Amino acid sequence: MEELDGQYSEEDDRASVTFVRSYPVAAEAVWAAVSTSEGFAGWFPSAVVIDHEARTVTLSGDPNQPPSVERIALWEPPLRWAFEWGEDTLEFRVEGSVTDSELTLRNWLGDRNAAARNAAGWHVCLAELAARLGGGEPGGPHSAGALEWQPLYDGYIREGLPFGAPIPGHG
Repeated sequence: MEELDGQYSEEDDRASVTFVRSYPVAAEAVWAAVSTSEGFAGWFPSAVVIDHEARTVTLSGDPNQPPSVERIALWEPPLRWAFEWGEDTLEFRVEGSVTDSELTLRNWLGDRNAAARNAAGWHVCLAELAARLGGGEPGGPHSAGALEWQPLYDGYIREGLPFGAPIPGHG
């Protein structure tokens, strides 16, 4: 099984799940993958349309979530940005050079019991992002070729991440 590298923490009375991943590509390429509508294609669970004038992010096409329009909470290119997603906030931070980069993805949770569920989901998504940044064509986190979510979820529960939030698509 994949190494479980999602880290759970609580700060200022808010829980989060954080991933830090390194890539052998320019920070500019990672920034484009996490900050543009086109960049999200193939690795993110929803289609993403970013409207900077309206400070919104429109999400659609996820088989487990209804479409929604969310608010951009922070925009500091090319270093970091964040948007609200329901009760959660999703934050991206990119650091690096022209030859390598580091992405920090932090999911601030509206419900701490979503930690194991969301950690498993972001784990799958980040594997798809790695494929994309490696020059491949990811099938997307909902594809048959993606990492299996359930073993990751079970693993994060064993690691002690809070769980119990409803799992979309599972009744």
